[in-house]
Amino acid sequence: MAGPLSGITVLDFTWAMAGPYGVMILADLGAEVWKIETPFQTERRRGNGPYVHGVSTYFFSINRGKKSIMLDLKAPEATEIVHRLVPRADVVTENFSPGTMERLGFGYEALSKLNPALVYASTSGFGQTGPYRERGAVDIIAQAMGGIMSTTGHERDPQPSRAGYSIGDMAGGIFTAIGVLSALVERSSSGLGQHVDVAMVDSQVALMENAIVRHFATGEVQPRAGLRHPLSTPHQAFPASDGWFVVSGVRDHGWQLFCGMIEADELAVDPRFSENALRTQNYEVLEPLMFAATRRKPREHWLETLKDQFLVAPLNNVADVARDPHLQARDMFRELPTWTGGTLTVSNTPVKHSRTPGGAERGASKPGEHTRELLDSVGFLEAEIDDLVARGVIAEEPAEDE
Repeated sequence: MAGPLSGITVLDFTWAMAGPYGVMILADLGAEVWKIETPFQTERRRGNGPYVHGVSTYFFSINRGKKSIMLDLKAPEATEIVHRLVPRADVVTENFSPGTMERLGFGYEALSKLNPALVYASTSGFGQTGPYRERGAVDIIAQAMGGIMSTTGHERDPQPSRAGYSIGDMAGGIFTAIGVLSALVERSSSGLGQHVDVAMVDSQVALMENAIVRHFATGEVQPRAGLRHPLSTPHQAFPASDGWFVVSGVRDHGWQLFCGMIEADELAVDPRFSENALRTQNYEVLEPLMFAATRRKPREHWLETLKDQFLVAPLNNVADVARDPHLQARDMFRELPTWTGGTLTVSNTPVKHSRTPGGAERGASKPGEHTRELLDSVGFLEAEIDDLVARGVIAEEPAEDE
């Protein structure tokens, strides 16, 4: 069955991670995506490795299900091509530096004149307005300036830590998808499109949950909390004899029970740990005592012992996640074909619709695979397409890797 965005067409100018990740969400939900790529595109230029079956796993993971058209946006002829594509599109997405699309002649003001119902989404490091709008940003810049890195890492380690995946990029993509979807909903009543402006750094600030409100309310600057929650104790990871596990839900009324279950009765009667505020205040004393208790037995013992009273889970690595039977039952992994003849497994969409299910269905296209198809669909004659190919304005085959 078609996904919930079936019938929505996205003309996608995005590149790298943040923009393509957001557009991938739309593609997984059923939108048809026309991805603009450079005529000089190769798999090596598309993104990082490892390269498996001759394709970039980095690019494949966030550009699945998109049709590829290779077009030189700086060529004079690109204007006519884009102008023919835009009236057929519901959404335009881009993540160039602010002002780039305007200089190319493809900014919101220009394209919305061709299609007043167009939803135009711009993802950038710092947004389309403000004193930092011209600054470039990548994932680590967004994590640093948005405050995330100041809270990540062990509290006793003077070095901050980057989050272990590209949340600086991906949060920008997620909020871009939300912005597009909300604009499409509004368009259903007004009939008009609008410009959606999403900044990667703004997105990090939005994810800082109550650290922001706590600061404005009390002046507190949240420190790195490492393996635990900064306000609730214990709410954290614990070492077992053979790995790590996490525990949540140990409130004051359950503290003594928890101590008994981990066979550390002496902690239950220690006045330094009698309530949450004291446990948090005296955490440096408490941690080694709890750890000494949980290290005595294997992880599976603690998961089984604690599961009926508290929230517990194993601390999984990626391999653990990949073989987890619950995630497999939830259809969270899909094996997709590569254009070179192999297959790669990706994480599927977490959004499950009962009546119009979406999901990852196709792998990333060959560079330029749909160039002729898409130009033909907007009225270009075969001879015109042949001429554009001959002059290097468009391409149907990937370039040779150097």
